[in-house]
Amino acid sequence: MRALCGPVLSSLALALAFLPETAPAAIPHDAQVRAILARHDPDGRLPHTSIRLLGEVRSGKANYEVYYLEFINPLSQHGQQRIAMVANGNRFAGAYQCTLGAGMARIRFAKDRFTVSYRSSNWVVRFDQRGPTKHMYFCGEGWGWENSI
Repeated sequence: MRALCGPVLSSLALALAFLPETAPAAIPHDAQVRAILARHDPDGRLPHTSIRLLGEVRSGKANYEVYYLEFINPLSQHGQQRIAMVANGNRFAGAYQCTLGAGMARIRFAKDRFTVSYRSSNWVVRFDQRGPTKHMYFCGEGWGWENSI
């Protein structure tokens, strides 16, 4: 994961930046979701990461949960954000780094996709049975799809 440019905003403010227009109720993230993400956390950041469910996308028989992850380094207080996907409640489906801060973007969900909008830019992630679109560039200064958090 690459370092976040600029100041780190509060956890609540960053999470609110990515609430969908119709946000699902806050759901506690159980040990199973953390265990799935932990297998794709080569840098050991998960213990210092907050996780929030943003919404769900369906494609055929596959169901994808979309999560907002915010890591805060306890020593430097710098952080990083990811939008991560879990397929069918049991398989990591990838993540995107997203560097947009609080109030800068919104996320909308449709049947087989979600869209992150910022000013006049829109990043659409479509899903099929194999998973999400693997864009090379995504969301602010973020890098594209990765197989890690």
